[in-house]
Amino acid sequence: MTEATREIRDPAVAAIFQPAAAESGGKAPKALLVAGCCGNVGFGKLGQFARILSKHGVPVIALDLNPAVQEVKARLADAMKKRFTPEQIAAITDGITVVQGTLDDVPAELEIGFVFEAIPERLDIKRPFYEAVRKRDPEAYVFSATSGLTTRHLFEGLPGAERSGVMHPFFPHLTNKLWEVPTQGGTTSKETVKTVTKFLGRFGMNVLEVKDVPSFAADRIFCGMMLEAVRIVDSTELTPAQVDDACKKILGTSPFFVHNLIPGANYLSAHCMELMKEEVDSSLYAIPESWGPYTKDPKKQWPYERGQKCPPEHFGMVKERMLGMLISLTAYMVEHEIATPDVLNFLCENALAFRQGLPSLIADMGFDKAKSIVSAFTDKQQITKAEEVAPLDALDASVPGWGSIYVSADVHGNVGLISLKRRTINHGFVRELDAAYEKLQGDDAVQAIVIAPDGKLSREFGHGADPNCFVPVLGDYDKALGLIQTWKATMSKLRQGKPTVAALVGRVLGGSNELASSCHARIAGAGTKIGQPEPTVGVVPGLGGCNHIHRFSKPEAATRINELLLTGHSFDASEAAEWGYVNRIVPIPELPKASMAYAADLASGKEALPAFREGGTELSVDREVDPKNEQGIPHDADLRELIASTVEQANAAEFARGTVIEEEAAAKSLTMSTTAIGVKAMLRGKPPQFEKPLG
Repeated sequence: MTEATREIRDPAVAAIFQPAAAESGGKAPKALLVAGCCGNVGFGKLGQFARILSKHGVPVIALDLNPAVQEVKARLADAMKKRFTPEQIAAITDGITVVQGTLDDVPAELEIGFVFEAIPERLDIKRPFYEAVRKRDPEAYVFSATSGLTTRHLFEGLPGAERSGVMHPFFPHLTNKLWEVPTQGGTTSKETVKTVTKFLGRFGMNVLEVKDVPSFAADRIFCGMMLEAVRIVDSTELTPAQVDDACKKILGTSPFFVHNLIPGANYLSAHCMELMKEEVDSSLYAIPESWGPYTKDPKKQWPYERGQKCPPEHFGMVKERMLGMLISLTAYMVEHEIATPDVLNFLCENALAFRQGLPSLIADMGFDKAKSIVSAFTDKQQITKAEEVAPLDALDASVPGWGSIYVSADVHGNVGLISLKRRTINHGFVRELDAAYEKLQGDDAVQAIVIAPDGKLSREFGHGADPNCFVPVLGDYDKALGLIQTWKATMSKLRQGKPTVAALVGRVLGGSNELASSCHARIAGAGTKIGQPEPTVGVVPGLGGCNHIHRFSKPEAATRINELLLTGHSFDASEAAEWGYVNRIVPIPELPKASMAYAADLASGKEALPAFREGGTELSVDREVDPKNEQGIPHDADLRELIASTVEQANAAEFARGTVIEEEAAAKSLTMSTTAIGVKAMLRGKPPQFEKPLG
């Protein structure tokens, strides 16, 4: 490394890896050390950290006693070959120093700034390792990947405990960007949490703060789901695959399949339940003997025949027991503040791949229904100490957090802030958005409102509607129209009262862009990408996409906007600013402050509200634009015609009539085979193959 490249320019990276003497001595950056890099967690995070730090010149140390450590570079190269070029892989692996041995074997010239520890779950091994790190590099940050030990178990009484903590990662470890970090009641200082959060956030990672207790929030749900699945198999004639089929329909995930996929997962899940039994000795956490062989042998897999269906006569029983178990676990965590409802919900949806998080599911069904499910479950299963492990009082709207799972509202001076915590729109999101808006609209102290991602659970304005919401209305015009009108009733309020400003950042796609277009004004962080990718999903944009952008933009931009609506191609915020659709662009770090100031200026009259065309205008939409989306997938001919004609008709009419035209066309699209194909393909993560492909 040359003298010119020794200084780390990124402040979030420099805070951890820039040596204090860099200005005078030109020392190389401190290193990140991964201890235990031959295991699943260590290996995955070695690759992830090496990838993100290679561009900053930060060296990475791969440390393990196992001789297999000598092969980690080759393994990483093989794992990355589908996503990166040989040159990119070489740049990543060249920055890794492999050390077979102990900390004493790490080259003395490599100063360590951050340690990620993924060694065996034994305190007699971990704590001496931490002491050795502190003796060698007193200022290093030390974080453990443990999934069950608290920061107090790990670090209390040791030097530098305040600069140490737990970062609980999720599978797949090479790519997953979510971390549970215990911050409440632990040894980790607030300053350390702030530094590490900024570092991880710089690379798009989410730090989810939880209570410092044995067994973390996501594990309690994931492992509890598996425990109840095992007990159902143990007490009925259902097979693991049949229980998985029911769970897939109920929750969106498959416990046995996932445990067969991850070696050692059975032991970790059972251990999690054992830790919870230490909190309350209840039969809710009782582990059947049939699980024993799978917890002892990490390679042993449950007998599994893919494609087996849960018999209809047993589906209700599985649903009753699974929801009873999971709602009980949720109530306990809310009662004891192990995780707030929004964080717990985020973990369910993003770490555990649930179709809908447990708190959101509870809010949708209603608290009385949730309580009855828990009571029936604990009674039928004869759960001991049910009042402790399944506290019904936690299932109540008065408990803080239940009304702001996806959206929250705060006031800063005379500007209200609506914070979005979910990247996709669903029924709960719309319900909470409506409540947040009404709260701020009714507050006399609030003069204007900003809508923005919360920056913690979501760093992007949004990716559009959750396709799962479309599935129940496919093929039914009246239900489809009802869904669209319900969502639009909330969004239409945003331009009827106090000035509203959408603060756009990251990706702003589909329904999320329609949410932004429902506001009076839009301010964007530099580099923001906007788009209406509905043609790939097989639907007509029904929440304003067919006419809002036109009505906010200069007439000469209409041809370009039409093209983007038909192709679904994304466009940059800077281009939208040229049309007049985006009103301001600022550097991303300045976006929060600038959006609040802009809203205040709109409220005071210092800035005029952006013009919006209420009347109709004639547009001619060229159907012969690119027949494919940005990934080269052909669009459907019938859907293209429906979108084109809707754009023409909605813009030709007065705004109120144009809105109705758009709603009806969107509902019609949801009855077409095109939408069924597009939505189902999206849910499977595969490209759609439409019946009438263009081109």
